[in-house]
Amino acid sequence: MKRKIVVVIFILLAFGTSASAQKYEISAQNRALNQVLIRLRDKYNLHLSFNDNALSQYHVSVSGSFNTPEETISALLKGLPLTWRKRGTVFIILPEEKNPEAPKTFSLSGQMLEAITHEPLAYSNVLINDHGLATDLKGSFHYLSSTDSVFHLRISHLGHYILDTICAPGNNYRFILTPSSIGLKEIVVENKVIEKATQIGNAPGVMRLNHQIVQFLPGNDDNSVFNLLRLQPGVLAAGEQSNGLIIWGSYEGHSEVLFDGFTLWGLKNFNDNISAVNPLVVKDIQVMKGGYDARYGERVGGIVNIAGKNGSTYKPGLNLALNNVTANGMLEVPLSKKSSILLAFRQTYYNLYNPDDVEFTGTTTTTTGGQGPGPGGGQGQNSLSVNVRPDYTFHDANLRFSTRGDNGDLFYISLLGGEDQFKYTLNRTNTQFDISKSTQEDNRQLGGSVYYGKNWNKGNASSLTIEYSNLDNKIRSDYQNRFGPGRGLASWTNSNTDNQVSQFSLKNTNRFAIDKINTLETGFGLIADQVKLVNDTTEINLSSQETNLQRLNFYAQDHIALPGNVQLKAGFRFDLPFDQQKLFIQPRVSASIPVSQSVKFNAAWGVYNQFISKSTVIDAVGNYQYLWFGSDGTDVPVLKATHYVSGWSFHGKNFLASLEGYYKDIDGLTQFRTDTETGVQTHVHGKGRSYGLDLFLKKDFHGHSVWLSYSLGKAEEKFLTADYQRAPQDQRHELKLAGIINLKPFYLSANYVYGSGFPLYTNPTDPNSYTEPDYQRTDVAATYRFSTAKITGEVAFSILNLFDNYNIKYSSFETVPIDDTNTLQINTESVPFSPRLSVRLTL
Repeated sequence: MKRKIVVVIFILLAFGTSASAQKYEISAQNRALNQVLIRLRDKYNLHLSFNDNALSQYHVSVSGSFNTPEETISALLKGLPLTWRKRGTVFIILPEEKNPEAPKTFSLSGQMLEAITHEPLAYSNVLINDHGLATDLKGSFHYLSSTDSVFHLRISHLGHYILDTICAPGNNYRFILTPSSIGLKEIVVENKVIEKATQIGNAPGVMRLNHQIVQFLPGNDDNSVFNLLRLQPGVLAAGEQSNGLIIWGSYEGHSEVLFDGFTLWGLKNFNDNISAVNPLVVKDIQVMKGGYDARYGERVGGIVNIAGKNGSTYKPGLNLALNNVTANGMLEVPLSKKSSILLAFRQTYYNLYNPDDVEFTGTTTTTTGGQGPGPGGGQGQNSLSVNVRPDYTFHDANLRFSTRGDNGDLFYISLLGGEDQFKYTLNRTNTQFDISKSTQEDNRQLGGSVYYGKNWNKGNASSLTIEYSNLDNKIRSDYQNRFGPGRGLASWTNSNTDNQVSQFSLKNTNRFAIDKINTLETGFGLIADQVKLVNDTTEINLSSQETNLQRLNFYAQDHIALPGNVQLKAGFRFDLPFDQQKLFIQPRVSASIPVSQSVKFNAAWGVYNQFISKSTVIDAVGNYQYLWFGSDGTDVPVLKATHYVSGWSFHGKNFLASLEGYYKDIDGLTQFRTDTETGVQTHVHGKGRSYGLDLFLKKDFHGHSVWLSYSLGKAEEKFLTADYQRAPQDQRHELKLAGIINLKPFYLSANYVYGSGFPLYTNPTDPNSYTEPDYQRTDVAATYRFSTAKITGEVAFSILNLFDNYNIKYSSFETVPIDDTNTLQINTESVPFSPRLSVRLTL
């Protein structure tokens, strides 16, 4: 290495000659610049300062005579990246100053994939140089930095080993995460940690669920998604609402279940046998209880976002799940190294229940109003109570084609179709009357989506989704009662309800990484909803509606990732219905702030609107029915809710604790009520509110896992009363305990749910006319895993409601007046003592 020698030469003029009269001669041919300057210095006694070593690199060819030193030096430096300055009598020669360059930006983008199937891992958590972000549906991410050229990544996904690695800048990286189990085989990776805890507390109001553990929980295989959801804080378990989820005190129909981008409206689902989505096709479950960001709309309650599997591109696979209630199967067929097709089908067995549909459970006499032991209370009447075990059949099918690009692009077509039938017949005779009643409910659900997600060259991403979903719900009920001497008197009623709801949408999303701190997320959509309703009884049309709603929406938000894994989001969403000529603006803000390495504070606030929703229809005897209506802005207003969410979480080694509070108010509620005297139906508008706390504690140890969930909440509404009164879904306390014991190859599990009960109103206008039976249920299960050269599988035995506690299903009871002094109460029985034997095979 050459030594840099800085030569500073000061020459004092010994003779006082006139500079203006002196000529400066140069004759240099391909001479080093430093040598030419030294000769000028010595010959003309010039005062020069320059870097001798640096100037030796330049060679000049100059010949001529110049009048001044300035002209001489300028001639020598012409065409060279050098300049000169004069300070006093000293000429200083310097490198030419360049315009400052813009800071260089370093980019990193990539995709998270599962090791065996190469399924994209949607919504994985990525920590890059202490900045946090999450992957999108394609498992892709993009990160920019102007200061860091080496990236330290820590990547986690539920049920997978955490990946800790270092990368140089670049695009289209593929990060492979190893699952803790593949099929039914457990994988052990030395010196690696499994991200296995339920993710609660990473963002306000958001839960991520590890679907891999559901196979160990008690219950039916075909309802394992809800089996897991019902054990989480804030999700109602008492009342056994498998499809019409009630989250944080929201009304039925105010929360949404999304599967591959389209809405699952929900089927009847009797006795926890089948949930609306086939668990075999589920890849990821994200629950947003409230305070979610501007990317999500259409609901004022919570959202359950389920991403389906793409299908294996590795090898063909067949999964079978058989039990004493249903059969379920899934087939995966690779079409190429990047494409696959997936098919799944579920079916209940026929003659599922005992042919004796109805079980007589006795007569209760009440002499005081409003405090009877069953639904409907008393009001001084004799109450005859029966429990109904209906006939129930169900089947559905899934079809999905997926293909991936080299740069992480994803294209899929996902289709779903399902239908069920729920019916019972009741015939009862005694000395006073002969009763005959039959009820049948048919549901058909269709849904599909076409999705294309594009990763751009610079790591930004866009997606386009076309989706359609539809639910057709038909209910028919016939009732006849003969009474009096010789049974000469008779009364009869029949009612029919046909409720159809459908949605078509075109949605675009975009993500632009502005810098390492700011990511801009935008999107727009065109949505067309259609609601049809005919509700009549005994040839009297109680209510009817046919609504077509079209609207545009747009959202934009800035995702700000600060050092220390501080996450801030600020944005807005707006909807513009074509028929109402009003812009609905919905601002949203949220923050996730780590206080220490283990403790995090979360908060969120937002405004939400809903344009189609279930409204309450109350008949003349107080029975509740929830039907879909479209918001026309007058008779059925657009729902508006404001969410306030805050909480703390602690993430320790194999331990998780979370405490989260919420407050929601809602305006625009609609009830349709039938007058007991005239039979005329009118509508009333009201408001509601819900607030409470969720506590969640979870401990993993030696392969075992136990957790506790407690919810304290209150849901209130105000229609025709001056003060708020308890809403139908109001429940003060709910406690859940669950545990999984790993005794490989045996696994034992149990859970217990206690709910303090709902108000079952006799008179909707009287806040004191209700009963409040509590809810208790204990489930247990034992699972044995086995593996051969070609087949892996497991055999599981569960008992639901081990102690056969009598529980009432939320909104699944009916009151029928027999005469002036007698009332028939029909309760759709919740899960009784139910053994379940399951066999699951993977080929």
